[in-house]
Amino acid sequence: MLFLNISVFSQDKPLKSTPKKDSFSSEFKEEDILKTTNYYITRKEYKKAAFFLSKFYNHFPESFKVNWLYAHVLYLNDDKTQAEDKFKKAIFISPKNKDLQLDYARVLYELGKIDKVESILSKFMDDNSKNIEFLLMQAHISFWKGNLKKSQKKIAKIHEIYPKTEITKSLTDQIEVSTAFHIKAIFEYQSDTQPMDYLAEHIALGQYQSRFLNFKLEISNYNFLPKKEQALIIKLSNEFYFDGLKLAANVTGGVYKNFSGKTDWVGGINFTQKLTKNASLNLGYSKKSLLGTIASTAFNLTTQNVFGGIDYNNKLVVFHAGYNHQFFEDENTIKSVASWIVSQPIKIKKLNFQFGYGYNFSDAKDILFIYNNEGIGIYDPYFTPREQQIHSGLIILNYKPFNKLTLGTKTNYGFKANVKNPYPLKVAANNTEIGGFYDEEFTSLEFNGSIKYSYSNRFRIDANYVYQETFFYKRNNVNLGFNFTF
Repeated sequence: MLFLNISVFSQDKPLKSTPKKDSFSSEFKEEDILKTTNYYITRKEYKKAAFFLSKFYNHFPESFKVNWLYAHVLYLNDDKTQAEDKFKKAIFISPKNKDLQLDYARVLYELGKIDKVESILSKFMDDNSKNIEFLLMQAHISFWKGNLKKSQKKIAKIHEIYPKTEITKSLTDQIEVSTAFHIKAIFEYQSDTQPMDYLAEHIALGQYQSRFLNFKLEISNYNFLPKKEQALIIKLSNEFYFDGLKLAANVTGGVYKNFSGKTDWVGGINFTQKLTKNASLNLGYSKKSLLGTIASTAFNLTTQNVFGGIDYNNKLVVFHAGYNHQFFEDENTIKSVASWIVSQPIKIKKLNFQFGYGYNFSDAKDILFIYNNEGIGIYDPYFTPREQQIHSGLIILNYKPFNKLTLGTKTNYGFKANVKNPYPLKVAANNTEIGGFYDEEFTSLEFNGSIKYSYSNRFRIDANYVYQETFFYKRNNVNLGFNFTF
């Protein structure tokens, strides 16, 4: 990457001697400082160049050339944050220098500040520009923002200048794959200790065409045991992205058919607002089917949800906090708060691992817990926790023995989990009711193992296994997915 013009900084040898005391630095001219620093750069002695400049910088703080060169040296030492500060200082001194601004754009591009890059390039790049490096930057930025037509226009311009170039191949392939029609088929089996088993088939198909047309059609069919119930869910969704507002919206609509009950609608709307480079806000509403208990499979049961959450990440951690409020037709409500924080992936050769902490709190207004004639209690028709709290430790592992295969595990262990559990009160010979609640600790555990094998860019196989222990039940879930891209 060329940052500086050779005519500005010569490659002469360094000063034969450097001052032992900073008080002597005034004896040297700006040109001498630039020559010596550039000598270290040509020898790839970047740390020496940075140390040398740091000794003399305070004597030339308003020098356009020194600030530009210092920004370059800091960048070469991978200190991109301070490099950006020195670029800003140099641009403040010489705001009309085109080469300086384009060099600054390179650093911003690597920092991922694509909006600033786009703003700078728009000043110096027009339809007649032939700088391949910056045309390719613009093509990538447009692709990342979902403006594929603009990206393809920049690629066409590059090929117009250099018809046989291969530098656009990777981006062209990415555009082709991202806009291809894709189908995902999943076969699922679940068994829990209620006891309830089900077999399910899921089909999802979709295609990305633009920022305003990114549709997906999903069909799920469930067959439940032991009562041989069946349910069908069909949903169509589309995602919109408004680049100027940094806002994404997903709209979903569909039907839920329980073959033992009536047909009802499902759907919702979800907004994701980018707040900063590292933070985003999520808000939405949804109405969906609820199929968690034996009783819920025998009729149409839906829940409405109002939810919100915030996500944040930096170089060290990923953080999420969210709130969900569920509403039911029986006028019951369940409020839930969930939060977790995990480290960014730590790499050891082919293994990545993350660790963290999670917290969950759930509480229902009405507890739907009943006792049968034998005095055995069950939640009917859905689980309603009373002041349930779970503190969890999180461990995530991903291992990639070779490019096509990825193995992963996720463990969520509730080292402290408690809930207020109802106790029975016999009010008649064959009638038992809730007499009150007592604090009970329980085991909370979720283990997820996955295998992903990419046969090619067009075909991938996913296999997943989930074991879960909650206060309500223990369950095993296995699913196998096939992903096709056309």
